[in-house]
Amino acid sequence: MISLKSVRTLSLSLVAAGCVTSISFAQDAPSKPTKDNPPTNVEALDGIKGYGGLAFGSDFSAAQDLELEQDRGPLKIYKRKNEKLQLGPVLLDTVLYYFYEGKLYGVAFHTDDGQDSLNLKTVFNFAFGPGQDSADGGPSTVWMGKKNGALFELNTSTGDASAFLFDIKAHDAYLKYETEAAEKAASQLVKGE
Repeated sequence: MISLKSVRTLSLSLVAAGCVTSISFAQDAPSKPTKDNPPTNVEALDGIKGYGGLAFGSDFSAAQDLELEQDRGPLKIYKRKNEKLQLGPVLLDTVLYYFYEGKLYGVAFHTDDGQDSLNLKTVFNFAFGPGQDSADGGPSTVWMGKKNGALFELNTSTGDASAFLFDIKAHDAYLKYETEAAEKAASQLVKGE
């Protein structure tokens, strides 16, 4: 099963900002988790079918207008040619579609300034609840449902942010592949191959 730690170690360029969002917008954001206000609205999170007209688990052949950004073997990352780069108050820098073994398993949203970064987190807070902040005080938040998960990462020094929305089962399969590939590479490195 996927853990909060494995989500945080996802090899994405997930970063964000240290700027101040508008006071009225920030005041409307959901409050911190309590017994009556759990960290994740599991029903809302698990209700997400996909993004951009593509359902999680859909075959790459169902996608249109995607161009390859990165080829990592069984993981291919694509960008849509004419992507809508606005999500409510958030001006996005990119939206990337992650296909593992030819099936959509996740979507990453990237911003490039502090205001949009904070607004992106606020959108995720409104959608899925306040989430679980990093135990080490780091600038990341995780939302875990039974079927789907979401991750938000901040880079306080650059102002960039990323959020990743994903199917847990497919993400677990990718993390298993990534771990096995890293172990194999480590073995080859030790052997001098």
